[in-house]
Amino acid sequence: MATMEDLPTELIDHLCRFVDRSSLKSFRLLCKTYADVAQKHLFHNLEFHLYPSSRRFYQLEQLASNKSIAPYLRGISFQSGVPLEYADYRYWQAQVYHDISSAWSRDNAANGLSKSDYSQFHESLQARFPPDFSSRYDLYRWHLDQQAAAMADQRVRDSLIRTLNSLSHSTSDVKFRIIMSEPQIRLEELEDFDPEEYAMDRPFDPDARRRVYNRRKNCLSQFTNFLEAAHASRCPLIHLVAVDLPHEMLHRPRHNQESILDDIFAHLKTLNLKIGSLPHSDQLSREGLNDQVYARGRNQSAWRLKSLLNKATELEELTLELLHGKEAEYSFELFDRTNIDRFPQLWVPHLKSLSLSRFHCRWGDLKALLDQGVNIRGLTLRDCRMETRSMLDVLQYLSKRRFDSISVLGTWQVDEDQGEWHWHSPDDFTSCSAATSYEGPYAIAGMKSTLENYMLSGGECPLPVWTTTNRAEDTWEMLGDTSFHYLPGPLRT
Repeated sequence: MATMEDLPTELIDHLCRFVDRSSLKSFRLLCKTYADVAQKHLFHNLEFHLYPSSRRFYQLEQLASNKSIAPYLRGISFQSGVPLEYADYRYWQAQVYHDISSAWSRDNAANGLSKSDYSQFHESLQARFPPDFSSRYDLYRWHLDQQAAAMADQRVRDSLIRTLNSLSHSTSDVKFRIIMSEPQIRLEELEDFDPEEYAMDRPFDPDARRRVYNRRKNCLSQFTNFLEAAHASRCPLIHLVAVDLPHEMLHRPRHNQESILDDIFAHLKTLNLKIGSLPHSDQLSREGLNDQVYARGRNQSAWRLKSLLNKATELEELTLELLHGKEAEYSFELFDRTNIDRFPQLWVPHLKSLSLSRFHCRWGDLKALLDQGVNIRGLTLRDCRMETRSMLDVLQYLSKRRFDSISVLGTWQVDEDQGEWHWHSPDDFTSCSAATSYEGPYAIAGMKSTLENYMLSGGECPLPVWTTTNRAEDTWEMLGDTSFHYLPGPLRT
């Protein structure tokens, strides 16, 4: 009688494509004959998520030494951040209580629960917040602060270098990601926390200003250590994703960090950079300890970003989203032609793919930047404030360039058009305030699709040009649908 072990390996490999992860785990453990096949699908494109936790760093070390799983690793992401200053126990309790109760109501909405069921659930949930939870919450946050300080130490960087060197023997194709996000404390974590177990921690610091300052400093040090370790290891750092990278890392580098960032950017081939900022600190602003971003009226972070991009002469793919609220300052440094100390944009001619988001410019500056990108085959432009010329000038230029792929998205505020142009995808069209005014969404056959075909293939522009005798705005409004539409601004007469 034939058994499972007699089945062809090719058939098992094909069937594993349709099996969920939990079943793959069981199959890998129960069937030794096809364990390698299941393992290949289970760990396909494996990404390891690293946090400022000694336990998590130890798990990465164990993974690097596992010669059977390490070859499947394709990415390492490090996530850290700064807790909100006002996130006291009452704020945290209200947020957690709301999230848990909302999830429970949503999951049981179809079951027709009675009033007693709701009462029983809320009684049991309230019982999970005993009177001593307030002090335990403060101690747990202090414990997290101590753990973050330990992970910001230079010895952690040295240990991470050894781990990555060990990993390089199994795989050399690893993408590195750093993500800044607010740390979240789950109810289960606080329930499992035993203050007596960590009684050897440093005494609680009553100085709120110093606690906030140390959290910000440790967060920046952790990101710096991760980048330095990746750069110093034998794993090539040529692919980097930085989500909400604190701009403070650019204008306030620590010792030797400036040259290290120069070296990192000089060898990058793909860069996905979204610039963020550490949360505003009332404590530090009152004490005058906030970082000085400006020098001689110039944004030092924007100037430093321009300098780093100028080092990236091997860069082929760039995705860049500028800091919210500082778009004009960063745009001025990056591609304003009136900037008297502008670096030559050596990074542009080598690009094969470019994505710009949330920028502020004149059409002449944007056109000059794109003219330098003679090798750009894929272009994405999102959320722009354009001071001169019309949206139709952008469309006509893009249609003449004949890119392999072109995507215009988001909200474009164009001064001379006296209004806004909205480009929507099927995922975000419902968030537009004017979405209900149009039919759609016409993801395939709508006005947005028509304009994309025009930009790729050329021909006659579907939108009429504004003239002194022709009110093109009325036609623009009439031709709009949910995927693409024009909204007149307050300056329209």
